[in-house]
Amino acid sequence: MRRVSRLREAGLLAATPAGTGILLAGTGLVVWTGLSVWAGFSRSELGFRLREAWDTPAYFYAGLPLMVTAVAIAGFIRPERAWRWPLWLVAGHQAGVLLVGLGMQSELSLLILTLLLAIMLTGFFEIPAMLGSLAGRRLGARA
Repeated sequence: MRRVSRLREAGLLAATPAGTGILLAGTGLVVWTGLSVWAGFSRSELGFRLREAWDTPAYFYAGLPLMVTAVAIAGFIRPERAWRWPLWLVAGHQAGVLLVGLGMQSELSLLILTLLLAIMLTGFFEIPAMLGSLAGRRLGARA
């Protein structure tokens, strides 16, 4: 029986469309949750208070560029039907929003905000996915 390393196993998973989607959803979830926890520790108040990820500038300077890059790479590696990569990432991001919560808001306002954010972020991430897809197709055609 052949033993496959964990890194190689992850590479094989990422080579499938479902695996790529799961990795993108995980990226969105980790970025939101990690930066929410970081924002809770970075306040000058005493003690820890969980915050929204966008309460810290790191969300805009590191989190969004990381997510855009992940979607562009997914579009480059798997250029067919690139429209689905932003949806996977936004789904993970929104799962983080729902897990962490958004303060003292009602369930209806949380649902509306989730839908609005999903629409906006999908549009925001669709451009890198399409550019990565276009580059993947052009480079693949030359090879």
